[in-house]
Amino acid sequence: MDLFFQTLLNGLMLGAGYALVAVGLTLVFGTLHVVNFAHGAFFALGGYGVLMLQQAGLPYLAALPLAVLLVAAVGFAAEIAIVRRAIYDRGEHGSIIVTFAAGQAIVAAIILVAGPDPMPVASPFGQATTTVFGLFLSGQRLFIAVMSLAVLIGFALWLTRSVRGQQLLAVAQNARGALYSGIDVPTIRALAFVLGVSAAGLSGALLASIISAFPTMGDANMITAFTVVILGGLGSIPGALLGAMAIGLGNAFFETYVSVSWTPALGWVLVIVVLLLWPQGLMGRAQLHRH
Repeated sequence: MDLFFQTLLNGLMLGAGYALVAVGLTLVFGTLHVVNFAHGAFFALGGYGVLMLQQAGLPYLAALPLAVLLVAAVGFAAEIAIVRRAIYDRGEHGSIIVTFAAGQAIVAAIILVAGPDPMPVASPFGQATTTVFGLFLSGQRLFIAVMSLAVLIGFALWLTRSVRGQQLLAVAQNARGALYSGIDVPTIRALAFVLGVSAAGLSGALLASIISAFPTMGDANMITAFTVVILGGLGSIPGALLGAMAIGLGNAFFETYVSVSWTPALGWVLVIVVLLLWPQGLMGRAQLHRH
């Protein structure tokens, strides 16, 4: 029974981390109808942002929000200079190619500035485990889970209770209708893109202290995020949360009770099963409204 509850806790903490990356990815798709292939690069940029700010003398907790602001600034510039032009001039398929190229450019810039070798990121919470009610908790992993949940709850409240958040939901549901109702659709799309890549940057900044910072650190997490988003339903934020928890819990229990070596395939098996039963994903919409 202790093993079951330990696995359950590990799965929930893992799912919270997945949700932060996946919500950012699905937010961009839901409002721009663009699959952002640069998402992993912004994840890595967040990790390196914390690393470089620490090297400049800032403590981890001060470097964390500044790294996210750095990612937001780069995301804002990319949206205006690259993504917006790609959507309006070349359509959604062209924007996929453009975001992929932008991601490769960011990774190349990281290698140019910081080099290709992994670099450790220090955290005041450390990797030591403590025991609470018989369950083992890592300080940094607990911090990641708490931060992820806090950000996700704050984001959900902002979406449902603020004017900008409701405008974002309106654009995601029907961009043309939102435009006719007086909503500044380009501004909302820019906001959605910045928020989406900022979530990826925050996740990278948090996880860098566990996996170290290296240029391609976002690749595996982007693949997991795509699995979560497809499972939950493209463009559905609640679906992304549900998919993240399903993948997190599934991976944790599969590793504990079946096999670690087969765990990477579990997410895609779940995707196949879900899409056979629900082609739009667990909470996806039957039809997405485009511009």
